Amino acid sequence: MAQLQKPIVAAFSVLILSTAVISSRYYKSAAFERPFHFSILALLLTGALLQGWSRLILGQTAQYQPLRAPNGHVSSRSKGVTRMSGTLKSLFSTSLPLFMVLCIVARTVIFWRTIRTIHCSWDGLQSFLPFVLSILDLYQTQPGLLPGSGRDSSISSGGAPRALALYPLLALGWGTAATYTYFLTERRTGAICPPGIPERMITFTQFIMTLCDAVIIAYTRRLRRNYEDKSYTWRVLGSVLLASAAMLTILAFWSFFDRTNVRWNVLLASIMVGDLILQTILVAFALVAGIYLLATINPTVIALTLNILDGTLAEAWSHFPGVGIGLIYSRSSTASTISTSGTPFYKSKICGSALLAFSIIFAQTMVFGPGRIRFGSIGDVIAKSRMESDKWIAGAKQSKSLNEAAQEYSRRHGIPPPPGFDKWYEYAVSVDSPIIDDFTQIHTDLLPYWGIAPALLRERTTHLLDHPSLSFGGLIIQDGQVEVSPHIMGTHRWMMDTMKTMVEPFAQWLPDMQLAFNLDDECRVSVPYDRLDAYRRQGLQSQNRLASQVKHHDFGPSRDLLWSNEFLSFNEDQSKELWDKKSTWFQNWSKSPIFYEWVASTCSGDTPVNRGSWWNRKARCSTCSAPHMTDGVVSNWTLSGDLCHQPDLAYLHGFLLSPSAIMATHTLFPVFSQSRIQNFVDILYPNPWNFGDKVVFNDENSIPWQQKLNSVFWRGASSDGFALHGAWQTFMRARFVHMSQQLKSIFGTTRLDHISQQEPFQHTGDNNPVHMNVSFVGNFARCDDRDCTAENTAFYGSPTAEPPPSLDFQEHWRHRHLVDLDGAAFSGRFLPFLKSASLPYRAALFRTWWEERVHAWRHFVPVDVRLGDLWGIISYFGGRGGAEAEAIAREGSEWANRALRKEDMRVYMFRLLLEWGRVVDDQREELGFTAR
Repeated sequence: MAQLQKPIVAAFSVLILSTAVISSRYYKSAAFERPFHFSILALLLTGALLQGWSRLILGQTAQYQPLRAPNGHVSSRSKGVTRMSGTLKSLFSTSLPLFMVLCIVARTVIFWRTIRTIHCSWDGLQSFLPFVLSILDLYQTQPGLLPGSGRDSSISSGGAPRALALYPLLALGWGTAATYTYFLTERRTGAICPPGIPERMITFTQFIMTLCDAVIIAYTRRLRRNYEDKSYTWRVLGSVLLASAAMLTILAFWSFFDRTNVRWNVLLASIMVGDLILQTILVAFALVAGIYLLATINPTVIALTLNILDGTLAEAWSHFPGVGIGLIYSRSSTASTISTSGTPFYKSKICGSALLAFSIIFAQTMVFGPGRIRFGSIGDVIAKSRMESDKWIAGAKQSKSLNEAAQEYSRRHGIPPPPGFDKWYEYAVSVDSPIIDDFTQIHTDLLPYWGIAPALLRERTTHLLDHPSLSFGGLIIQDGQVEVSPHIMGTHRWMMDTMKTMVEPFAQWLPDMQLAFNLDDECRVSVPYDRLDAYRRQGLQSQNRLASQVKHHDFGPSRDLLWSNEFLSFNEDQSKELWDKKSTWFQNWSKSPIFYEWVASTCSGDTPVNRGSWWNRKARCSTCSAPHMTDGVVSNWTLSGDLCHQPDLAYLHGFLLSPSAIMATHTLFPVFSQSRIQNFVDILYPNPWNFGDKVVFNDENSIPWQQKLNSVFWRGASSDGFALHGAWQTFMRARFVHMSQQLKSIFGTTRLDHISQQEPFQHTGDNNPVHMNVSFVGNFARCDDRDCTAENTAFYGSPTAEPPPSLDFQEHWRHRHLVDLDGAAFSGRFLPFLKSASLPYRAALFRTWWEERVHAWRHFVPVDVRLGDLWGIISYFGGRGGAEAEAIAREGSEWANRALRKEDMRVYMFRLLLEWGRVVDDQREELGFTAR
């Protein structure tokens, strides 16, 4: 018996360890995000291992021996097996292996489809696998002798019917308890399952997948138990796996004819390749161990063990019925699997140890894991943020004279101010700028450009302007005059005209320069981490050389040769040729996932995005948001924009999943953009949208807080990405509107005083509950035909339904709670929201020029882009936190009218262009303003 136990214990250990590691990284591994890649590799490796084992190890000796009873006589069943060996061999070599191949292929295709629409799936459905296996076993189990055991494994005639009936009932109870508990404990992102038939069929296909798993396991068990030529059975199983891999490869071949699919399937990041290799090896070990164990151990025991180790069902251990049924089931099934009371003891220990270990792990997760929002957490965060805000505002204008401002500049940055600093200071004081000393954003933006030669920066600027198809517009500043570059798309000409208006009042004090402005909403410049770090180090060295100079100079006289002006005087034919020019520096990634190519590459190798992924767009990744959240609310707004610790956002933001238009580069081009996500390095400038009054708050429409409706108001378009292949189902704006609609459909109201069933907050302390007034407006345009129809159905009720009528923008001011969400880039409505004295809630990844001067929890309410905290926060500020809400709204309005005026935009732009004029000057390490 000891010889029998050792290999079984070893195989069980391999199965448990490999499955545990796989489960621990289930949502974090890119391997599961690509089922075809993963399945093909795992099947190839496992099939090769089985073939090698059968030929090199087992093929040396004949393995077949008739089954004998304890008295040494060949049993009648064994004789039957002997007589039927030829028939079985024929059966195994044709029908059964082919059926198993079809089941494996079908299972992989279904899993691929389930992963793509995971938000329509039934979580934990795989926990019913032991039940399905028990049903199959109920029909297949017959009394008999097991190979090589020497003991009668038949259940006593009196206990057989009761035992055989008990196992499916226990398995059904386990599956029900596990899935129910998971449903109660899961935290969703709000991903939308649309009303289409394919999406609604996902649960049914999951049942089919579970049935395929059961059939594959059951037939593998038959091969292992009913035929004693071990070499032959391992070889057949190896052939089945290799044939399945070949068929899946053929099915996957079509994807190479689509550009997006090629990027997804071929251009894999190193982390994805690493995940695929690691998970393939682990799965191969688990499969080999499982196939070995099926010769002696009941499949339901193996299935239950895999369920216990399934990371997606860890929550089930907090549910007492689930634990109880799991313990009873594991003890009963292991105790009667293959032998009498003499052998099952070690198996019970294995299953019991697994139950205990994972119960402890889950208990630890429950105790130390991130919790929900606490009532006092918002007040604590507000108090801390107010202290930090007061400190920043006090330090931003501590200088009282030009000399003090110049000295403070040198103290902060280690270099002298740029030439013309006196003119800037005079202008800033004349418009009563509340900020004189703190323009850290400008210095952070420009530091990498100090690491590039000025001549190269000028050359790259000219490259942008003489390739108008890249969607750049230019300002040409020469001899104190400002002109707009002639080669600009007509629809975007207004942006450059507005920027000309912004710059003209101080252009006379600027050196000659050319500026390339990004005319698209999306940011453009993403530089890999190591390269950007080198630029910054070189930039600091250049600034140190400037600081070491004893004497500094002003900008020199105009030098026309510093900038190429040839493209400015092109005739009509030459201009047409200019529009046809293509740039090899920029890549078109429109309508494609950009996260791993353009975001992960900007992060250091030890950050979460380069150590794992998060492909489950349905479930929130609590560890991804933990660094910037405290007790369920955003406590560090700056850090919340850093994507390096948030791999789950790859699927929860339209810009990252399917941007409408992006022509990006990995080269450090001097691109001025209105906004950017934190991992890009475009240079931020005050946007023409707000300076040009595209959306405004009119003071005559001001409404006192007490007269505003206690309601959430939002109207907007689905503009945060291009809806293709269902991508819109996880866009932030779509999730927000869908969640708002769900409140009404679930509770029969748009009031937030009932959301305590889903969120930890209860609406208390106010007889005027918060109402929802949220909707898309207009037709869905950024989508292909199928997705446009699906969006119209999901949000307007039917494919042909008319959208709700648009409302005057001034309608916003009647409501206390205004939600601001990213669109294709930043939202231009935030500044009017801030000035309106309503309470703005901001969920955004895009950052703008004013980030350092507008403070979370002091001037606006920050919201995590997963939106899991939004409803609890709104419920709080609409009820017991009403006084704090009014204070934040009032202070935000007052500060916006002091620090976010058009004059403040000009102050920022003036300072930015003085700094930039020095960066692109060949003598920049000698240029500076000296206080007198």
